[in-house]
Amino acid sequence: MVSATPPARRHDDPPPRFAGKLLARVKGALATGLETLPALLAGWLVLRIAETIHAGAGGIEVSVLFGPALANDLLALARYAFVFLLGAVPLALLPRRRWRVMALGVLWSALLAAQVGLLQYHWTAGVPLGADLFGYSRAEIATTVGGRAQPGIGLLVAYVLALAALVGVLVASFRPWWPRARARAALVAALLSIGAYNLLPDHFAPAAADTEASVDYLRNKMAYFTDRSVAHVAGEQGTDTHTQAKGLPWTGKDPRYPFAHAERTPDTLGPLIDTKPGAPPNIVFIIVEGLGRSFSGPGARFGSFTPFLDELAGRSLYFENFLAGQGRTFGVLPTVFGSLPFGANGMAALGERMPRHASLLSILKDQGYHLEYASGSNLEFDNQGLFLRREGVDDFISETDYKPPYQRSNYWGYDDRALMETAIARQRDDARQPSVRIIQTTSTHDPFTFPDKPMYLQKVGERLAALGIAEGANPAYTGQREVFASILFADDALRLYFEQAAQLPGYDNTIFIVTGDHRLPELPMDTRIERYHVPLIVFSPLLKAPRAIKAVSSQFDIAPSLLAFLGHGYGLRTPAQVTWLGTGLDTEPAFRNLHVIPLKQTKTELSDFVSGAVYLAQGRLFALADGMRLDRAADEEALARARAQFDAFFVANRQAGSAAALEPAPAALASWHEDGRKLRSVDLAAEADQVAVNDLRRGAGGSIEATIVNQGTTTSGAFVPLLVISDAGGLELGETAGEIQTLAPGASVKVALRAKLGRLPHGKYFVSMIPSHPETGRSIGIGQYHVEMPL
Repeated sequence: MVSATPPARRHDDPPPRFAGKLLARVKGALATGLETLPALLAGWLVLRIAETIHAGAGGIEVSVLFGPALANDLLALARYAFVFLLGAVPLALLPRRRWRVMALGVLWSALLAAQVGLLQYHWTAGVPLGADLFGYSRAEIATTVGGRAQPGIGLLVAYVLALAALVGVLVASFRPWWPRARARAALVAALLSIGAYNLLPDHFAPAAADTEASVDYLRNKMAYFTDRSVAHVAGEQGTDTHTQAKGLPWTGKDPRYPFAHAERTPDTLGPLIDTKPGAPPNIVFIIVEGLGRSFSGPGARFGSFTPFLDELAGRSLYFENFLAGQGRTFGVLPTVFGSLPFGANGMAALGERMPRHASLLSILKDQGYHLEYASGSNLEFDNQGLFLRREGVDDFISETDYKPPYQRSNYWGYDDRALMETAIARQRDDARQPSVRIIQTTSTHDPFTFPDKPMYLQKVGERLAALGIAEGANPAYTGQREVFASILFADDALRLYFEQAAQLPGYDNTIFIVTGDHRLPELPMDTRIERYHVPLIVFSPLLKAPRAIKAVSSQFDIAPSLLAFLGHGYGLRTPAQVTWLGTGLDTEPAFRNLHVIPLKQTKTELSDFVSGAVYLAQGRLFALADGMRLDRAADEEALARARAQFDAFFVANRQAGSAAALEPAPAALASWHEDGRKLRSVDLAAEADQVAVNDLRRGAGGSIEATIVNQGTTTSGAFVPLLVISDAGGLELGETAGEIQTLAPGASVKVALRAKLGRLPHGKYFVSMIPSHPETGRSIGIGQYHVEMPL
């Protein structure tokens, strides 16, 4: 007979109810996480109100966008609630709910502190922080953050209030009337959140968010940082679409070297610049920190704060629609001097693992040029010194070379005036020719400290008066006054340099090239492409005549064009095979784009691409017009072609970042030949054949005026100018259509339309003018949208 007596329990077995108790605690922890999530949302709400006050002071239409901003915060919570809920499971180790709530309070206080830090970064840098930190060393992060590490008093007050809201809700959660949750509800919420994370967009923006600054305001900064960081860790996406995107510089014959192709850059500068018998010309590059077209040159959106550069541009080849290859400084030297791809975080970031390549500097060094670089900052930031040494630069001026009476302006180093005086002194003492001299400025960079700052702050008002702009016309003039002051200071430093350079030997045989590394982000941006929109000024006593150039080119085109000019005009040898991304500067006065241009906004974000008449930005397609203005494009074929080209670049760029060389063997130099060279050597996703609206403004007698131009090479189709009036909330109030028009290539017409609105209360309204199809009413060109205009 078998005994029913249970076996004796071993002394090391857990108590029979331990598993049950543990499960009960896990359920309690999950329930506590769900019950107290409103506390985190309350803290976010306080910080969103603080962000709204700041954004409103910067001119963003917060009265219209506050609701969508709150909706984006709720969207962020929905997408990441599973992290907060499942992250509460370890709190099961705490036996009491009170302790679990206190632990969550500490954790969420830290999250709110991180949100405050992200807001501080956004307010200072002008763009939200994404995965940038993954692209920098600890020392570079410390330098970059610098003065941004300390939030202002307003943000500190907001953080205290957010903590108060957080604590208040957590305390309320102990009240009997506070809703209690079950673990099952928490698990369902976590599963729904995982679905939301995978299915919902990371943010949404209504039509009223028509500027990049408005879209940035709408984003939840913690969610944006997390999304970009996760995407970076997951790796760049891209598929091998070479078969769909042929004829591009990165679809070479040898798949091991996708960027290697025969040199075919034409000499577009030769017809515009005289050649002198004897030694080839000296070349001076001046790369101005943050110099953007929105505040420099004709038609600048903020008005031009560079009076000297404007005067210089009038004596130069001035490229109005010019693009930097990057949205931060990290890529400017490889882009300008090597026309190089980016790799993962910028080519220079690879350091000693940088693939072998030829550049403008190394090619000229081999043919007798003396190379010099000057800046007022740390030579090794962004690996710039290492890159330049590998290219053969002989002499350097950096922050270690400045002596009294010069003093550091800030953690970046010495100001632009000190830099220009030091560079001129070095050129006076060392007049070796031919030479390439590179000068890179820093004064137009946060924290915007420089000598005589109070005087330049006063000059901002004087400049506005000279431009006929009221200081209250844009909140940026008061809120970012020190930024405009730094631009005026840098412009004066450039004036000093050119005045003194004119007295040096070799000046009459020198070509000066001035551009910006990117557009500084502290001033609000209308569109994403504005970050890359910089001027290019080519000045020289050798210039035959000045020219204003509207054709699009980029910094990738500078090195190929200069070598073509030197090879054709002076007999310098150039490589038979190159790895340029650029195909040469287009000097056509009329607007057009014959290039494909990849654009990398930060070290870790590569999501922008230009191909002919279209701009692909984070998967969305826009039509491109004179002034780098954008219009939403609905061309599915162009979108497919642009995506295929961009995917092909992704694959090639990733391959280049891990390769030992960009070409099979060191480039062999050969004599110049003109056979087969043409500026357009690539396929384009779309042609520039549309009409575009320019200069939308208030006219006489209450009318709205604009100029409409045909920027294509053929006669336009028939279109009707359509005027649309809306209120601050985007509600359409009325529209007026003009007469049917057609335009010859390059022709323009002035249009004046009067809105039929009846009586409206005085206030803020917005006007749009669109070239529309006479029958369907659809946009068939590039309009101007949501232009603020009191009526």
